[in-house]
Amino acid sequence: MFITGLGTAVPPQRHTQRACWDAIRASPQYDALTSRSHAILKKVLTGNNGIDARHLALDPISEAFEFTPDAMHARFKRVAPQIGEEAARRALQESGRKPDEIGALVVATCTGYLCPGLSSYIGERLGLPRNTQLLDLVGLGCGAAVPTLRTASALLGESEHVLAVCLEVCSAAVYLDDDPGVLISACLFGDGAAAVVGSRKPQPGVRQVRMTRAESLHLPEAREKLRFDHRHGLLRNILAPDVPVLSAGVAADVLARADIAPAEISEWLFHSGGRDVLREIVQRIGLSEHAVRHSTEVLREYGNMSSPSCLFSLRRALDENAPGGKWWLASFGAGFSSHGALLEVR
Repeated sequence: MFITGLGTAVPPQRHTQRACWDAIRASPQYDALTSRSHAILKKVLTGNNGIDARHLALDPISEAFEFTPDAMHARFKRVAPQIGEEAARRALQESGRKPDEIGALVVATCTGYLCPGLSSYIGERLGLPRNTQLLDLVGLGCGAAVPTLRTASALLGESEHVLAVCLEVCSAAVYLDDDPGVLISACLFGDGAAAVVGSRKPQPGVRQVRMTRAESLHLPEAREKLRFDHRHGLLRNILAPDVPVLSAGVAADVLARADIAPAEISEWLFHSGGRDVLREIVQRIGLSEHAVRHSTEVLREYGNMSSPSCLFSLRRALDENAPGGKWWLASFGAGFSSHGALLEVR
């Protein structure tokens, strides 16, 4: 599959980590938390955690403390189609394709649920033909990007062009209580969307990006390390302390399963799961800090956006006109799962 168009989008509201800390301290929920929770929030939001700011669909930021299921669902339903459409239109524009040329739309998300799925809403907003195949992928968490691209690639057997979208409204799935995993999630995650036009043939006159190989690994015995639970009508992120080490291990295993030596890769595009995650990957695979610069900068500017994050890194590498060759796109998350795709870039 040739990636002939790639678009990204975030809500316009940008909130610095310091502003988030100030807002939390001023919230009525803050006094209900323990002193240990206060210390965790302060450390993550005011320390050097690799994130400067996040785009969150909160205006004003005090909306973050509306923790009712109805408020969270309404936020997802309002924001998800908007940012999904915006990213998709940018991908279509770059690819030179019109909506009526798209044979299938695949949308992945884990931060909200709609029936019919987001593909119905985004397809309508884009003006896709009524006979377009619409598919929704759920439950893949932060690792959804590569499986979504693989699904799009499979659909090219029936269509010349396929549109794939990964989007998350994490502000509709984070809140505060005294669980460390819940608190850290509230400090790390941001909202964002990325869309890819996949085509059978390359787009003339633009850089060629071809996905030639992909690999996945699933560890159900580690499922409890990272997953969503439902409590009191809300999505609750379960986040174990050893997730960074686990992420690095499975990322290295997927690379080995694909029979690719690190020396073959000229650009690395990892899911920006967090500062500690990227540090562990660097150590485990034997990379330099410079090698993961795209992922590091995405984390700094946007936080952990879950499924679209590694596609933001790909967008950044292309915008910087990074040297061609073999690029490795890697996503990992709930399951515990890890995925990698080899991109040949000219």
